[in-house]
Amino acid sequence: MKKLCLLAFIAFIAFPVFAQSQKGSIYLNNGTIVKGKFSFSNDLKKLKVESEGNIWVFDANEVDSISYGKVHPTNKNDVQNVSSIFFRTEMGVLIGNSENSQSSPFSLTGSLNYSVTPNFSVGGGLGVEFLKESYMPVFINLEYKLRNSYSTPYLFLKGGYQIALEESREVYYSNYQPWSSSFWPGPDYSQNNMDTKGGFLINPGIGYQRMFSSGFGMSFAFGYQFHRLHYSGDNDYGLDIDYNRLTIKLGIIFN
Repeated sequence: MKKLCLLAFIAFIAFPVFAQSQKGSIYLNNGTIVKGKFSFSNDLKKLKVESEGNIWVFDANEVDSISYGKVHPTNKNDVQNVSSIFFRTEMGVLIGNSENSQSSPFSLTGSLNYSVTPNFSVGGGLGVEFLKESYMPVFINLEYKLRNSYSTPYLFLKGGYQIALEESREVYYSNYQPWSSSFWPGPDYSQNNMDTKGGFLINPGIGYQRMFSSGFGMSFAFGYQFHRLHYSGDNDYGLDIDYNRLTIKLGIIFN
């Protein structure tokens, strides 16, 4: 619960701060320079500038370049055009049953993605998740943005495999013993230190992303993650454990 509260607090603080207008100088094609706070519309077709109590709205094609404070002018295309290749790193929690020994494991993943169309992208990634043991999820990532703009909701689907990074720290019990018989008194129990084999995962969900420039943005996502982890023991004994989790993740996007 502490991790969840901290994550929600970071998201609540970060989004309003980055969404504020930026200060700079706007260089128009006709030679005019307007200084003040500026921001692009979600469709990137309009630029609003607040200067000395006045509000100016320009079409994007009227702008030659923009400078931020003491930074040299930047061509408007650098602000508008987002690369077709982007990297998203996410951290969050996998919330499950409060009675589980790992009720909210920590998750950290990163994926490299390619925009097939302005709205649809495919990619692959890996990370680390701390369940009963530590695992490395390796997955394929599909994303669909509902709008082709700097600010948009999006749908995602991740599928892949959990690779075990360490041996099991749990002791599991089985009531099977090949040498037992009905003449032996009482139930038969044996304890096994099982070998971790990993298992498949699937994670659909919905998120919201905000690009603050052509090269940097943030996202916040909710999803459902299912993964089945397999353990093997002696005498061909096997055990499958299913995890059903609500995922809450905060992401950073780089182009």
